[in-house]
Order: sequence, then structure tokens, then C-alpha cells
Amino acid sequence: MTTKMEQHITDRKLGHEWYGWDGNVEAHEGFIEEPKRLFLGIVAFTFGLFFSLACVLVWGFFPRLQSIHPAVAVGSLGLLVAFAGAFAVWYGSICMVLINNKPNKLADAVCMHFIKLFDFFSSIAKHCGISKDRLGYSLIEIHNELTRLRMRKASNGRLLVLSPRCLDRETADQIRSLSAEYDCDFYMAPTGAQARQKVVQTKPAAIIGIACERDLISGIRDVGYYFPVLGVTNKRPLGPCKGAFIDMNELRSGIDVFRNRYNIGGGNDANDDVEVQQPELANATA
Repeated sequence: MTTKMEQHITDRKLGHEWYGWDGNVEAHEGFIEEPKRLFLGIVAFTFGLFFSLACVLVWGFFPRLQSIHPAVAVGSLGLLVAFAGAFAVWYGSICMVLINNKPNKLADAVCMHFIKLFDFFSSIAKHCGISKDRLGYSLIEIHNELTRLRMRKASNGRLLVLSPRCLDRETADQIRSLSAEYDCDFYMAPTGAQARQKVVQTKPAAIIGIACERDLISGIRDVGYYFPVLGVTNKRPLGPCKGAFIDMNELRSGIDVFRNRYNIGGGNDANDDVEVQQPELANATA
């Protein structure tokens, strides 16, 4: 068993988000679907923990604070109320958007803070028996929903479809064909760093990122402040970074969202296509 697991590690080039993977394909969560409430539940649970701790501290030190000055004791209670109120507004903005389907700038900002603090929330979730990938999928679903609801127009430009190198050949060919059908730019990035470089070079109007939950969270964290992004998570029957595939209907739906809502798509000359494997693209569109 150990030899087989070691073979799984050496038969692929692991991305930096998967360094330390033990090679156990059977234990790998390759097919993940989680609701948005999973991540929201972890956020609420985390707030409950810290708020309870703060209440205990205030209760324990309240007599001493009163001895210093009554206003100090009252102020400590005021801080608790302010903390709870701020969280209610912060957390409630996301919930109201998801319930009412009406975009909100505060919710967009809060979601980006969620993504920035993802590693912290995932460490809390780990103690609840929830893996980083399951939590990441839930957060990506929240981010995608907010992106779909956002009403502002994107800047002029093209839609860029970014995919990882770990997709199986059939899936990669299907993505190329679909990108050509909708006149979108397509780039298969060998690494996350090269994907980010391509975004900087092409300055697309919007991005559809295809990757595992970990890479998508990392990528959205880096570029989500500057470009509208939709994430399409891959399925990994052979473990990470090898033989992955996606639901093509998710990709088609994502392209439709951007083309219909943001009114973007074609517009560049054929010579401006960012596809780096021109012969394969030609074959796919033939």
C-alpha cells in the first residue's frame, strides 16, 4: 500500500497547494459538492467562539474594571455590543444577497475578506471534521453567486478561460472547442504563477477559472479585486494534479453569464487570440 501511494506522488507534478499530499487516492475527496451554508455556518461558528470568549473575559474582569472606573466597565459592554452589531451587518449583507438575489457592494467586499481569511476559517473547520477542499467549494459557490448577481458592466475586453495542465486530454479539447464556439480566449496555464502573468498581460474583461478548490481560492484572492471571476471546480478521480475533468455545462453556463450580463465576448482580431497552442485550437474548431 505504501509503495502504491508513493507511486501516486511520483507519477504527477504536484501544484504548490498540494505539497505534502500523502498519495492516498482512495481517501482523496475528488468529487465535491457542498452548499453555501457550509462556509456560512463555519463563519457563524467562529464568531460564536470568539464572542463567547470575549463575554467570559468581560464577565471575569468586570469587577476589576468597575474598580478602575464605572465608565470602563460600561465601555467593555459597549465593545461587546459593537462587535456583535458589526458582525451582524457584515454577515447579514452576504445572507441578504443570497436570499433576495439583489447585489450589494458590501457583500462583495465581505466575500473578498472571506477569501482572504480562508486559511484561518479552514483551520477552524478542520477541527469540525470539514476538509479544506469541502470548505473551499462552498466559498467558491458563494463567490460565484455574488458575481452572477453583480449588475455593473465589465470594462471592454475579452473573456479569458483559464485551465490547469492537470485536465485529461478529452476535457481539454472540449474546453478549447467551447471557447472557440463562444469566441473566448483560452489559456492552459502550466502553473498558477503563469496564469496570473497571463491575466496581467491580456487584461481581460472577465475570467472563468478552472482548477481545484485550493487553486481557485488562491487565484481569486489575487485577481478577484480587479476582475470579475467565476470559478469552475474540477473533479479528480485520480487524485490531485492528474486526470481531472469538469462538468462542461458549468463552463457553458459561466460563459453565458458573462456574455449576457456583462455584454462581452468577441471583438479582437484572430491574431490577438491568447491561446498558446494554436495548432490544437485549430483542430478543435475545424
